[in-house]
Amino acid sequence: MFLVSLIYTSEMNVSTDFTDILAVSRARNEREGITGILLFCNNNVVQCLEGSREVVNKTYARIVRDTRHQNPLLIDYRTLSTRLFSTWSMGYMPESSVTQPTLLKYSVSRNFEPRLLSGESCLRMLAELSQKVHTVQ
Repeated sequence: MFLVSLIYTSEMNVSTDFTDILAVSRARNEREGITGILLFCNNNVVQCLEGSREVVNKTYARIVRDTRHQNPLLIDYRTLSTRLFSTWSMGYMPESSVTQPTLLKYSVSRNFEPRLLSGESCLRMLAELSQKVHTVQ
């Protein structure tokens, strides 16, 4: 079984309630051995999923079919030797004054546009953000 990382982005409605999404996702991810992190910024979700190839692929297929996600785009997919977000079944970072400098550091413009990031940049950004945010919800 291969350990993989998948990063995608999608557009979400501002009124989307992440409370329910996070509760269901965290329980499912823990049960299925998935770890990862989710960033919500500028009506965009950027999420990294880590786990077995089969389970991560099934999870992403479910996300693509979810009507709350508009225009999903796969940014990066790679095999891993170790997980980067092993302590979270689903870490969550909303846009804030803490995340803003890092988002700008990796962005190609003043507005955060995850569709313009390379897979490597996106992975580094999420890893850096996870270190700066002391308590990820």
